[in-house]
Amino acid sequence: MISPRWTIALGTCACAAAGAYTFAVEPEGGAYPHCLVYAMTGYYCAGCGATRALHALLHGRVLEALHDNVLFVLLLPAALALVWRIALPAWRHDRWPTDPVKPKPFLLRAVALIVVATLFMAVRNIPGAPFDQLRPLT
Repeated sequence: MISPRWTIALGTCACAAAGAYTFAVEPEGGAYPHCLVYAMTGYYCAGCGATRALHALLHGRVLEALHDNVLFVLLLPAALALVWRIALPAWRHDRWPTDPVKPKPFLLRAVALIVVATLFMAVRNIPGAPFDQLRPLT
């Protein structure tokens, strides 16, 4: 079994490589896969624009990132904090925490996230509504 330190180190290297690629390559060049939900239905999913938003964030263009996918930009700090909360004790003690998250609050947060993402997807696809700023730049 691979130790948590190796897993965290390899995961950090993979995230750094993905971040460097996202920083270096323009999303509009066709170098990234297209969203399957959008390709099949013509509707923007909750994740549409997240790659462009990350690219804009890495270049310091926060307003552009918020336009591309405001949900991704707002949830990114929480996701990073959750990873940090699990990875730091695992790194220090070279073992995974036995109970990194409490099951009931975690389930409630997961359901809340699904509801928010579903509402975000629905609102950003209302035709003719004044929510054009919620649609990613294409």
